[in-house]
Amino acid sequence: MGYTARPAAMGALISTLFSDRLFEHGIPFLRVGLMTVYVEDRVAAELASMKRRPADQAIGAALGVVAKAWDEAMTMHGMLRRTIDECQRQVRLELEEIVDEHITLVRKAGMTREHEPNPREPEQTKARWHEPLPAHVRTLGADLIPQRSGPP
Repeated sequence: MGYTARPAAMGALISTLFSDRLFEHGIPFLRVGLMTVYVEDRVAAELASMKRRPADQAIGAALGVVAKAWDEAMTMHGMLRRTIDECQRQVRLELEEIVDEHITLVRKAGMTREHEPNPREPEQTKARWHEPLPAHVRTLGADLIPQRSGPP
């Protein structure tokens, strides 16, 4: 993929996909929330112990752990096997599609960064540590020159 990621972060992404698919299947918000809490509790220690690795490997490592926990949670909540299997299939399919798109975007962003000049304005580098940068002040809508608030 070109960059590294923590399996725990990818696990959170995958868990979000499962939640979304369950909402689409009409599962109530509270039930999905309870399953999400169960899954997060089941996978937290295992994913946290995994080291940062190339993002595609992080997704692969997290997917097995998270998918198994979601399977357990959905089974425990009495969902039909057919619904569980369809949810698993949808998550894997969507994950593949989005990851492929993301890889393309990351590669394009990397190529663009190499050829772009530094976009910082020269005046931004002249502020002292205790002074706001002019560009930052402009975005806040503040005026660099203090205005009087009372009568002259």
